[in-house]
Amino acid sequence: MSIKSSEDPVIRFAKLSAELYYFLADALIENLGEEKGTAAIQESLRNFAEKRVADMKKEAKERGLPPDAPDTYLKVRDMPSNGWEHDSENPLLITQCPMFDIWKSFGEKGIAMGALYCEIDHILFNGFGLVLNRSQCKTNGDQVCDFRVQLKEGQRADGER
Repeated sequence: MSIKSSEDPVIRFAKLSAELYYFLADALIENLGEEKGTAAIQESLRNFAEKRVADMKKEAKERGLPPDAPDTYLKVRDMPSNGWEHDSENPLLITQCPMFDIWKSFGEKGIAMGALYCEIDHILFNGFGLVLNRSQCKTNGDQVCDFRVQLKEGQRADGER
């Protein structure tokens, strides 16, 4: 799969990011071995996700939004949603993901590395008092990615506990 200059810039950047991630992850596994390389990828992704959550919460505070409220996540989300297509009857189902398209182009190895990346979503939602219950994910061979979220136990919608 090639990335075209004529594509929407958001889609193009998502694909470029996915491709960069693939090559970095591949080099880590190649140089460190499967176990240590995978652990390094997971640690890097966790650190990246936690930094994103911290930055979004900082923006929320600057904007006078409750930083721990689940609704705040949608207001300060750092990743645009255009480029990801949703099922017309169920917007919680992602039918098209530009990042998955890139990982799929690298075969099973790319899809497996993409599956590691997709775990970042759990950390992002969790940072705002939400639990992601993803019963389906394209990197697991499903036709869609299911983004069903619920409040963490004891969490209120206003961010209070």
